[in-house]
Amino acid sequence: MAASKIVSEFLENLGKKVFMAPADTAATYGSTVEKIAKEDPRLLKLYDPEDIGSAIYNKRTGVTNLGVVDPAKFLDMAATMPLDQKGFSYIRDTVEAKKKDIAQGVPRDQFTFPTLGMRLNPEDNSVKINLHDGRHINVAMKEMGYPKGLVEIVPQYKTGSLKEMPPETPVFSEESYINDVEIPSRQVGTLGELVKFLGLGGVAAPGVLSQLPSEDSGGKVVE
Repeated sequence: MAASKIVSEFLENLGKKVFMAPADTAATYGSTVEKIAKEDPRLLKLYDPEDIGSAIYNKRTGVTNLGVVDPAKFLDMAATMPLDQKGFSYIRDTVEAKKKDIAQGVPRDQFTFPTLGMRLNPEDNSVKINLHDGRHINVAMKEMGYPKGLVEIVPQYKTGSLKEMPPETPVFSEESYINDVEIPSRQVGTLGELVKFLGLGGVAAPGVLSQLPSEDSGGKVVE
């Protein structure tokens, strides 16, 4: 399916869920949805449309940043998960369920979005991960060969917009404990290496607008 058709179908579906007219949906979400589709159209089917819409809205309002990340790198940054270790079989069960959902086209519906919180260390201008959500789906995507996933980057405390920081900013992983054993934070790369931020944009391209049905007649939106 062509990326433009996937974008128009996604926007139409999202508009119905959030009770927005087609033109308003395209104006609010269209540009970023197009960017997501250019990265990998499959990303629009991995997550619940309203969750994607919420992440885009948060990006537009400056609350968070929205980025694209390699699932393996997401897992490097987030707290280590005891995958396939004795006593933690429920984690493998959850991952396998996620893989089944992905294969069947069932989007992740958690009322949250894959998230990494980053806090600036003013002493050396590095950032450290101190919050996560979405490890199970990123393990599933990694094992299924997905090269990219979406992530909402949340600036913590007095940290400013992450996408405005130098790409060479060092990034340190989140600390974790497994069976009371500490897994300390370590540098896992730089901000530019780990996350590709999706920038702000304007209204969706006219071609996308023309494929959305009008609110009144079910026809095409006038470009």
